[in-house]
Amino acid sequence: MEKLSIKTSFLALSILMASNTAVAQNPIVTHCYTADPAPMVFEGNDSLYVYCDEDMNIPGVHDFYYMDRYRVYSTVDMVNWTDHGIAMPRTAFAWAREGTCWASQCVERDGTYYWYICLSKPNDWRHYIGVGKSDKPSGPFKDARKQPILDTGEGGDIDPSVFIDDDGQAYLYWGNNKLRYAKLRKNMILVDTSIGKNGVVEVELTEKAFGGVKVDDKVTGKDCYEEGPWLDKRGDNYYLIYAAGGVPEHISYSMSTSPEGPWTYMGQVMTQQNTGSFTNHSGIVNYKGKDYFFYHTGWAKGGGGFNRSMAVEEMTFASNGRILPVTATRQGVKALCTMSPYLRQQAETLNAAEGISVVGNESTGVYVTDIHAGDSMRVANVDFGSEGAQSITIRVAAKSNNGTLVVRQDNTKGKILAKIKIEATGGENVWEERTFELTNTPTGIHDVHFSFIGTGDATLFNWDWWQFNGATSSGIENLQDKAPLHNTTFYTLQGIPAENPTQGIYIKDGKKVVINN
Repeated sequence: MEKLSIKTSFLALSILMASNTAVAQNPIVTHCYTADPAPMVFEGNDSLYVYCDEDMNIPGVHDFYYMDRYRVYSTVDMVNWTDHGIAMPRTAFAWAREGTCWASQCVERDGTYYWYICLSKPNDWRHYIGVGKSDKPSGPFKDARKQPILDTGEGGDIDPSVFIDDDGQAYLYWGNNKLRYAKLRKNMILVDTSIGKNGVVEVELTEKAFGGVKVDDKVTGKDCYEEGPWLDKRGDNYYLIYAAGGVPEHISYSMSTSPEGPWTYMGQVMTQQNTGSFTNHSGIVNYKGKDYFFYHTGWAKGGGGFNRSMAVEEMTFASNGRILPVTATRQGVKALCTMSPYLRQQAETLNAAEGISVVGNESTGVYVTDIHAGDSMRVANVDFGSEGAQSITIRVAAKSNNGTLVVRQDNTKGKILAKIKIEATGGENVWEERTFELTNTPTGIHDVHFSFIGTGDATLFNWDWWQFNGATSSGIENLQDKAPLHNTTFYTLQGIPAENPTQGIYIKDGKKVVINN
């Protein structure tokens, strides 16, 4: 398969764990730079998805905002994130110019996922709003119209936010220095031209609505709208959250009883803080009964204003609907559940990583590559149970015999569980499953740290998935009791519905099922 990612070996973990549980979670992705997070939860899907662009700036080569692809991440526990690869490259849009993949957001309607993006055209400094579509939330996505869906003829058409109201009407908000919105038709790729100017309504930026006005880079009032709108609804209240105050930015919000306004300025959600980034871009979501606030920072190793990284905090709504201020932290959020090591886990599901790359897409396959000596990966909050694991199975592809995988409990200095010599499989795309006995038996809840030893400059091996073996029947039976009975749906041992289950242990109709295909 053609490689779709560049080497990011200059990235390093911001903080390495010194205890048996994960402490630092921000940024949530450390193996590449990720900006402008757009979190979404889809009905009938247990995962939380985050859509983002990938910062790819190289000093002296690309010294501004250079992004050439969009990525998707998902989680079920808020601490381990699955990288779904290059879900939508810039080349999916034939009309788009290199390096201009700025902020975006995805929604679902009638089983189709629509990802609203902004891109420039060749020899044109302006951005235009387009849309990709897919039948899966993780993509891959293709251009839905073969041309932009919006062109105001002016600059500032960036940062689209899409929201479908309870009555089924979809709204698209966007804009830098100007705030605009449009109603989308039910096909989600055309604008309702019956309102505004050719379907585009410009929102008046007043002090009452947004705290102030910016004219010629000077702010009149205590605040002002800048860019990055995010439209959401909680109860009867509509929330418009946005980057504010000019550069450096903070996050503010306004409220209304209608998605079309009028808006009333409410204050700052996240004040300007020492995050290492002079911009910010936020999105909010409710997941498993908790409200989360996503934003970006410059906290990853080598990061900054042009190489940013996503982060997340819990947020709280007061009884009167106001949003309580959110503080940026390195700690991030707590795990919602543990990870089962006795199910097949994708190698690209990570709590943190250094040096490696994740390539591919959901159609051609996603895997970890660019593995070199000194690189590392970590997963958090893994529950081995009381009896523990006896072996580990991995699926790898190796061109040579140069690589060794070291599996440790907790951290870089933790107990060695296995030291595995990776023998050649016959090629970098020739995959084999191999099982290795553990030298120590892990029990209880721990982080698992993977590190790599090897020689030479070439990739040591490629890695698809891993699975520990040795779960006791009693542990499976206890988990089995949590799964719904008399149902044709497959469930993981955590009680999560599994569509098209592959190799692993599942629960079906209240009974344990082992699938080997």
